[in-house]
Amino acid sequence: MSAVLSSEVASPLPLAQLKKGDCAIVVGLAHAEGAEQLATKTRLLELGFAPGETIRVVAESFPRRDPIAVRIGNTTFALRRFEAALIHVSFAIPSQGTISERS
Repeated sequence: MSAVLSSEVASPLPLAQLKKGDCAIVVGLAHAEGAEQLATKTRLLELGFAPGETIRVVAESFPRRDPIAVRIGNTTFALRRFEAALIHVSFAIPSQGTISERS
């Protein structure tokens, strides 16, 4: 059985702005400024933070919310806020699409 639901994507924002429990879709990575950010961006891509992936914030550290734990698929990663700020995400907005099921 499979369900298909069409959706629209809202304007992108940095992953660092999401709160615990938020789900979003990766839409891209920020432009790298310098060698250190380029290395971080490359590593994030290698780990699976690629456009189209669904991501969920599962935990935030207390008291300053740094680092955050995010889940992609079956894998959980701890990211510092500066790393999460490089990942651009968007919330999926359900549209007036239809849901179809096949047996």
